[in-house]
Amino acid sequence: MKPIVKKESFFLKKFIQTLNQEMVPLEIIDINGNKYSTAQQDIKHKILIKDRKFFKALISPDAFSLGEAYVKGYFDISGSIKELYELVCDKLLNSDQRKRRLTFCSNFFMKAKEKEKENIEYHYNVPSDFYQLFLGETMGYTCGYYVSENATMDNAQNEKMDIICRKLRLKNGEKLLDIGCGWGNFAVYAAKHYNVSVTGITLSSEQKNYAEKWIENQGLSHKINIKILNYRDLGSDIFDKISCVGMSEHVGKSNMLNFFKIVHKSLKKGGLFMQHTITTNTRRKKGYENSFLNKYMFPGGELMFEHDLVNLASSSGFELLNAENFRTHYIKTLNDWIVRMEKRKDKILKLVSDNVYRIYHIFFIGSLISFRQKEISLFQNLFYKTDIDNSSTDTFLSPYSKNETRIA
Repeated sequence: MKPIVKKESFFLKKFIQTLNQEMVPLEIIDINGNKYSTAQQDIKHKILIKDRKFFKALISPDAFSLGEAYVKGYFDISGSIKELYELVCDKLLNSDQRKRRLTFCSNFFMKAKEKEKENIEYHYNVPSDFYQLFLGETMGYTCGYYVSENATMDNAQNEKMDIICRKLRLKNGEKLLDIGCGWGNFAVYAAKHYNVSVTGITLSSEQKNYAEKWIENQGLSHKINIKILNYRDLGSDIFDKISCVGMSEHVGKSNMLNFFKIVHKSLKKGGLFMQHTITTNTRRKKGYENSFLNKYMFPGGELMFEHDLVNLASSSGFELLNAENFRTHYIKTLNDWIVRMEKRKDKILKLVSDNVYRIYHIFFIGSLISFRQKEISLFQNLFYKTDIDNSSTDTFLSPYSKNETRIA
């Protein structure tokens, strides 16, 4: 055992040297109770090592190894993990690793549609009650819009949905397609408040079942239809307006042009398409990935630059009418989710394993920091399908115009 202990001590000391460079006041307690400190005072956080497997993560500490060690319960943290993450900054989740050969192979041999369904089911087929504990009554699993510092999470989600409805200029009796409809929150909101007929598509059976019960309870079954359907299989149906709220991240760069073409084909002339999506502001090295997120949280997910999305939409026939960045609102949204998760941890652990709790917990914390550091953003892009000859192009007033009434 002595050689092993010496190795553990060596890796701990090397890790502490790394943290010292970042000036992180931290105490690490190994499984034998030995203490290793990065500072003499102001120590608010402690890492409690619970399993010797933790030391494997210190051989080459990076986003994947440390994130995986936390998820598997090899260590716990005394104090606020969110605060510690902010101190350590990009040491836990934000660094990239080379793609593994297995990733390349699985993507090559598995058909895209099959892979997409598997990826969505991995993330969203967790019990809906689990999500409800931190998402609240709206079940909004993307950025809310906070009109004030005192706005509640539910208010922020409802405000976000109303902004989308107004940007789309939804009118009584119109047909709306909601791509990646989740648990049906936006479909219910649009049908209830703007009297439109909604078709929502998802790849998650758990989400579909939840949405249909919600729709029935609201007495909206005659106005909303939820389908298990890949966007590639939309067919010949034409819609007045189309929304995609928080699903584009699952499409991937290689499929995005085809995605825009299919949406364009499914939209009537003069129709509007709202894409609400996370974008990246950081260029990733070719052949690299964020292995922790790809394995544990969003397998198959991929973020794109805002200008690349706009260019692809334009080449598909769309015209950009409006682009708005909600980055600061996502910081508030994630903070609300984290606080609710931590307060309701006991209830959550009755529904899912500690492993699942840790995956979501650390993912939300890492995402919050990424938004705060401007590594990622949240854009609402409003696209317009103009007529080919532009003979009947509508006039859209700026939302800042005093004469605008449709989205005021």
